[in-house]
Amino acid sequence: MLSMEWLNYHHLFYFAAIAREGGLAAAARKLRLTHSTLSAQLRALESHFGAKLFERRGKRLVLTPFGHDAVAYADDIFRLGRELNDVARGAISPARRALRVGVVASLPKTLVHHLLAPALDDPHVSSVQLVQLNLAQLVDSLVAGRLHLALSDELPVSGDRSPVHAQVLGATKIFLYAGREFASALDGDFPAVLEQQPFVLPPSSVPLRRSLDAWLVRKKLRIQLRAEVEDAGLLRVFGSVRGIFPVRAALRAEVEDLHDVTELGPCDGVLERYYLLSTQPRLAHPALAGIVDGARRGLHAVPHVRKRAARASD
Repeated sequence: MLSMEWLNYHHLFYFAAIAREGGLAAAARKLRLTHSTLSAQLRALESHFGAKLFERRGKRLVLTPFGHDAVAYADDIFRLGRELNDVARGAISPARRALRVGVVASLPKTLVHHLLAPALDDPHVSSVQLVQLNLAQLVDSLVAGRLHLALSDELPVSGDRSPVHAQVLGATKIFLYAGREFASALDGDFPAVLEQQPFVLPPSSVPLRRSLDAWLVRKKLRIQLRAEVEDAGLLRVFGSVRGIFPVRAALRAEVEDLHDVTELGPCDGVLERYYLLSTQPRLAHPALAGIVDGARRGLHAVPHVRKRAARASD
């Protein structure tokens, strides 16, 4: 008979509450327990694990690296518990499960929604749970089983035995835009007119920025870097009033509708590629296969309902 070392889920719940509330005192008030009771529960859990979950920095409790991992596992455990309750009560079918997805911050939100549309419409998916992380965190979460898939504009650096597999979803061309008033003051041919002009670009950690830097070098252009913004939506806002900024071809209709901007020209040879990352070499889940098929069919121009048309139908 196999022996099993049982985990006390009450202790785990109290630990998660301490982490979520930011300390023992706040968690004790939330749970209506005494500070000493909650402290004893935390010590018992640390004794069970044989590792510290928090370390004290001044008057604050800060999660240790193991504590961060434990919080992530606790979230998964309690999420599955809630899902099991829902199945038992008939709230959801056992054949339907939540799809947990991670995305990198540099991907435009409209594009993410477009890529995930097949999963949102899939009858086998009860809900799509979305988190935004950097690429290293996405890989860690995939390997740990906290995510089913991730969307990225970059392939992770991995060894030959990495359990993470990548599917190419497609690519989109890149165009440069500027505010209409700013663009009208430019005098010259593209791309020479870009010389010494202000730009708003993604940071160098983003693949698109590195591709744009290489393009500027090939064109022998020097620019004034006015701002670096990782979030694609925020980059558009800054760029539309502060200088020249990149726009994915798939999102040109949306950008032109939401901002008073003018296209300056294409960055010939520059593509932004998109990948679906998972731990499954073959996409057995129909939702994953649907995402890949949908992206390959319709990534060239993401559908967008223009505000003017929407107002006309009001």
